[in-house]
Formats: sequence, structure tokens, C-alpha cells
Amino acid sequence: MDVKPRKVARQARAKVTTDAIVEASTQLLLERGYDRFTTARAAERAGVSVGSLYQYFPNKAALAAAVIDRACEDFILALDEALPGRPRITLAECIRAIVDVILVSHQLAPDLHKIVVDLAPRIGVADKTDRVSRRMAEAIEAILRMHADEIAPAIDLATAATIIETLLVALARRAALADPASLRDDVIAGETTEMITRYLAVDR
Repeated sequence: MDVKPRKVARQARAKVTTDAIVEASTQLLLERGYDRFTTARAAERAGVSVGSLYQYFPNKAALAAAVIDRACEDFILALDEALPGRPRITLAECIRAIVDVILVSHQLAPDLHKIVVDLAPRIGVADKTDRVSRRMAEAIEAILRMHADEIAPAIDLATAATIIETLLVALARRAALADPASLRDDVIAGETTEMITRYLAVDR
């Protein structure tokens, strides 16, 4: 399945066109799902001809891949903006900040999260979500190293970061597939924070 764009928009006008197509595709995927989504509808919603759409995207899978790519990039941007450079706070507060960014307020609407989770493996672009996972683990490890004096010495921080990332992604994916609204559940975020903090604590 060819999910690569035919060409990359470089001129300002072309970027406006491709942005409009990707935004229209996002809206249609949210409204109709992938099986009822077509390139013709995407072109109509974006206000461009089907021929113009095909200049950049060969098929609907490529459009869906572009939607996933944008969602992943938006998430990474939100992660990078929210976590680095935080003031010196306690380990528990820091873990809650990680949980809030990844699980609760990660700038990815639950319904869009569900689309990404469902479609990435289906159309062969799971590498995009894998990249997000790696970036999350790196960001978590960096924060854990800032608080190494509050963490049990026997814990390997790189391994701990991977475990925490895996846990949060699993919770987010399960919620997205079963009950997207539960991603906003403060109880889940609080219990998850408590569990991770106890796992890391010196006096566990």
C-alpha cells in the first residue's frame, strides 16, 4: 500500500492547499470513519479539485497517513513544550505532569487518538506511533534524571522510563478504544501517578 505523498509542498500556496486537504481528511475521518472516507469527499471538503488532491496524495491511505503524521507531530510538540525546563518540583509532582501530558491533556482529542491507534497499523504506518513512543520515553528519562536523588538507587532510569511510557500508552490506547471520555478522568490520572511514584520511591 502506497502511503507516501506524491510530492512535498514547498511553496506557501501549495502548503495552504495540502494543509486544507489534511484538515478536511481529519474532519471526515472523525465524522465517517476510514471505510466511508474517500478522496473525492476530502477534495470537496477542502475546496480543491480531485486532480489537485492527487498531485500530492495518491490514495485515501496516503491521506490517512498524513492525518496520523500530523497528529503525531502535534503530540511531540506538545510534549516538548510541556515537559522540558520545568521548575524544581517534587518527584510526585513531576510524575503527575508526565501523566497529564501523556494521558490526560496531550492535545490529541480522544476521537482522533482512536483513529491514530486504529489506523496506524492497518495502513502500515505504525513506525509513526513508534517514533512518538520513543520520544516519550526519552522525555520521561530526562525528567527522571533530574530527580535521581528521589528515586531508589537500584532502579535503572532508562528502563523505568520505558516501563512508565508503556504503561501510560497502554492506558491511553485502551481508553481511546473503549471509552475516549475516560482519558479526562482525574481519578485515573491520580491513581496512575500514585502507582508510578511508589514504584520509583526510595522507601518503597
